[in-house]
Amino acid sequence: MSYRTCKTCNKKVTESTGKGYWCARCQKDEESFTLRYVFSAKFSDATDEAWFSIFHEQTEILLGCSADELAKLKSHEETPNFLCQLKKAKWVSFLFRICVSRTEYKNVKRQKINVIDIALVDFVVDTRFLLNEIYAMKD
Repeated sequence: MSYRTCKTCNKKVTESTGKGYWCARCQKDEESFTLRYVFSAKFSDATDEAWFSIFHEQTEILLGCSADELAKLKSHEETPNFLCQLKKAKWVSFLFRICVSRTEYKNVKRQKINVIDIALVDFVVDTRFLLNEIYAMKD
């Protein structure tokens, strides 16, 4: 759900043999790290369902908190609060901008869906747009 990254360049860090965390890109040891999301979730609508890969900025919008905040909830044995935070995103309507690509691995074709942007549905704006489209059809 999340991974450790360098505070300077946001690349993945590994635990150092000494103390701290090693960033291969910056070529230095850091005492602390930042958590970033990498999230896979199943989404559905009235027509079908699909698995999406969602990265840091979009997952923060979806879950409503940072990866560091969510890790604190999980590590401090506040499991009910952790699960409550995850459930907040359930049954909420979002608009997704996605990128779909096809990949093949060992002669098995697969569809890969990445989320590019997430926004809450603004029902007032969408309704006005649809009404304007309907009125334009009447003319």
